[in-house]
Amino acid sequence: MEAMNALLQTYLPVLQWYLTRHTGLGFHEREDLIQGFVTRKILDQDIISRADRSRGRFRSFLLGAFQNYIRDELRKQNAARRAPPGGHLLPLEEADGVSNGDREMERELRQIWLRQTVAQAAASMQKTCTAEKREDVWSIFASRLLDPMLGGDEPEPYEVLVARLGLESPSQASNLLVTAKRMFARHLRQAVAETVSDPEQAEEELQELKKSL
Repeated sequence: MEAMNALLQTYLPVLQWYLTRHTGLGFHEREDLIQGFVTRKILDQDIISRADRSRGRFRSFLLGAFQNYIRDELRKQNAARRAPPGGHLLPLEEADGVSNGDREMERELRQIWLRQTVAQAAASMQKTCTAEKREDVWSIFASRLLDPMLGGDEPEPYEVLVARLGLESPSQASNLLVTAKRMFARHLRQAVAETVSDPEQAEEELQELKKSL
């Protein structure tokens, strides 16, 4: 169950974003569809345990299953009733999901996955730093790398870090950053490994993510 929760935390934002691109669906309709997918497919039918992860990235499998579920549900809705006043149901051709040629959407999904994985790894790293009383490592990582990467902030100058953290020199700050990078790499590898079962695939995912970072 813990592994299941980790997967849902990583991928649910992607599924939510996927539905927001369809203007024919209201907020409550989107929430009902996501809840229905989680309940019927993930919990009741346990599709995750039956996924052949050696045939492709797990997130691609999950998104494909979600797209098929949405298409089937919308087909039922279209067959059951006419479009409601003031709106319309999502056309089936728009519910087919990510086509092979839709590179823009693929990029968007990939960016969301990247940010979620980085955020998950960063949260785990921060917890470790707190437990080990290494707030200096976390602080320098957040101000020099994490905040610029996720929020577009300017990296905090080493001179400012030295004064703020009570360090001896910029060289000490630079060494702390090296330590922080190594720690983050371990947590990032763990976060990626939780979404795949094949070690080789995990390594491929990790290398792709590092290139993006």
